[in-house]
Amino acid sequence: MNSPWNNWYDGFKDRRNGGIFWSTLLAIIASFVLGGAIGLFNLQMYFLYLLPGIGLLVLACGFFAFRRAQAWRREKLPRGTMSRDELRVARSKLLNGMRPIRRPASRAPDTNLKY
Repeated sequence: MNSPWNNWYDGFKDRRNGGIFWSTLLAIIASFVLGGAIGLFNLQMYFLYLLPGIGLLVLACGFFAFRRAQAWRREKLPRGTMSRDELRVARSKLLNGMRPIRRPASRAPDTNLKY
């Protein structure tokens, strides 16, 4: 069974923008909920006093998320050196224009099997 969430996300995951899509979607939903609560309970005067604090909190969360992402990228394992065989195959692929390496055809399977 196909979920509508999967269909919405499929177009974005191929372009690696899934995080941007989901954060934008959640921000829009949160702003509607917050705006509805402010209008419903008549909290405009209290909300104006909270705006600078909310802004600082959002900036702090963004800063820490950015620093965490940088640390995570630094901790990734570096690629090890390639063996002689891997280097040979890589050079062969580059010289052949990424054509597959030609190998002799394998023996055709014996189809005349009698049990």
